[in-house]
Amino acid sequence: MANFRGTIKRVFGGGEPFRIKEITLLLAISFFMVAAYNTGFFAKVFEIYPVGWRYLRFHVALFAAVFGLTVFLFALVSSRYTTKPFAVVLFITSSLVNYFVTHYGVVVDADMLRNILQTNLAETLDLLSVPLVLHVLFLGVLPSIVVLRLRIEYRPFFRSVLAKSVLAVGSLLLISVALFSSASAFASFLREHKSLRTYVNPAAYIYAAGKLIGSTYHKAPGKILPYAEDARRTPTGKKPWLIILVVGETARADRFSLNGYGRETNPLLKQEDIVSFTNVMSAGTSTAVSVPAMFSHLPREKYNAGVAAHTENILDILNRVGVSVLWRDNNSDSKGVAVRVTYEDFKTTARNPICDEECRDEGMLVDLQGYVDRQPGDVLVVLHQMGSHGPAYYKRYPKAFEVFTPVRYTNQLEDCTREEINNAYDNSIRYTDYFLAQTIALLKRNDDRFETALLYFSDHGESLGEHNMYLHGYPYALAPVEQKHIPAVFWFGPSFPIDRAGLRARANDPYSHDYLFHTLLSLFGVKTAAYQPRLDMVSPFLLTDPRPEQAVPPSSLVEKKPGP
Repeated sequence: MANFRGTIKRVFGGGEPFRIKEITLLLAISFFMVAAYNTGFFAKVFEIYPVGWRYLRFHVALFAAVFGLTVFLFALVSSRYTTKPFAVVLFITSSLVNYFVTHYGVVVDADMLRNILQTNLAETLDLLSVPLVLHVLFLGVLPSIVVLRLRIEYRPFFRSVLAKSVLAVGSLLLISVALFSSASAFASFLREHKSLRTYVNPAAYIYAAGKLIGSTYHKAPGKILPYAEDARRTPTGKKPWLIILVVGETARADRFSLNGYGRETNPLLKQEDIVSFTNVMSAGTSTAVSVPAMFSHLPREKYNAGVAAHTENILDILNRVGVSVLWRDNNSDSKGVAVRVTYEDFKTTARNPICDEECRDEGMLVDLQGYVDRQPGDVLVVLHQMGSHGPAYYKRYPKAFEVFTPVRYTNQLEDCTREEINNAYDNSIRYTDYFLAQTIALLKRNDDRFETALLYFSDHGESLGEHNMYLHGYPYALAPVEQKHIPAVFWFGPSFPIDRAGLRARANDPYSHDYLFHTLLSLFGVKTAAYQPRLDMVSPFLLTDPRPEQAVPPSSLVEKKPGP
């Protein structure tokens, strides 16, 4: 017992610290990281390759390969000045990643990292919990303290470089031996289960960080490149246009009763003459990707965050040709979309007068009439909702909208039953229904002066436990349909010149966020060679087409690409 107390004292303070050779420490850290931070990865592996004699060799070889990869990583970055800081950063970060992988099945790829970097304090606090803090404390902070207390015995510089070079080569040999020892199993693993590689901790998120940096800055100039420079417009009719575009948050198409959901989640919208599009796919599975993409001219398959951030979007083009553009935000921010138009933050009580547990989406409608009254012509208002953002779904609606019960008031989804999760989420959708109905009511009050319309698109969907997955942000190619299939709703004022029956007859056709750019060009009568009729949701049904004849044949359009 005395020896045990002495050991604890030496590790956590007091007494002579332990001495350890550099190479021994790198091997120990690597082994600890593979064993402690890859429980989520191996759990998913065991689902496909069950524990037992049949796959024992493969399981051992896979552990050895991941261990070799981690050793190789540390061998590359280790030095007298970097070993401890690098280990501490990876301990804290990897413990966080491990928690969200094991509890929510989250994949930390480049898009998820972008989403994390753009998350505000309120969204971060929604994720905090006692289990998360304890997890990071025991698997992140305590190992960091141990490493910081160690006294590392370093070799002279050239001998240290040689030793780590041998270690790096040895780790690569270990990986090679592991791969060849179960070649057939690895061939299947690497070819048919590519998604599992995204759970390897910390290698996967380090690779994702490098990919994020590369995609953000590759061919991204310092200035904003113009797009559709030939854009110009003519009056759209006797009355100007007033269009409100609502950007939803985390709403699923299959949870709208307008689309056939068994629960009544749209009791107010069903009373309006709306068109609900049932087959719309998002551009991404996170706000950080979907919101910039839906306003960019780039289609999802060619979308590049760096290019989009440094190229004019549809709001810039409309603003340039004379449309008054206002962005009101009750989410984290516009993700760079509204930096060159009028922007108002409704996430705080300083501007939003409707706040209780948090500031409500309906607060964005307060004094919006005053803004509209001051505009001389066409107006586009974008309202960016907090919507159904998880995991604290119970916070996303006032208590008066808690129709579906029981609901558990926690952000720990693993502590909730599926019924409790679904109830809270469906209540948030019901509040969105109310918010959209209130927005339509405001538009109706402006029918005498404007031709009015509402467009609603959610940014992405959400996993609510299907396939044992939660939240959103999975790589698009691997994400389940629940994270990509989104609701989209259009409403038009009584005199708006559009064939509602014709539009409704096409409501089940496949659409996506790619259509928003060209639909807005069409609605506001903007003529440009950048316009693509095949990506316009409304033009075939406009009774008085506000979009004049093309100034330049579309076939002559050569898409501008940013220079190096």
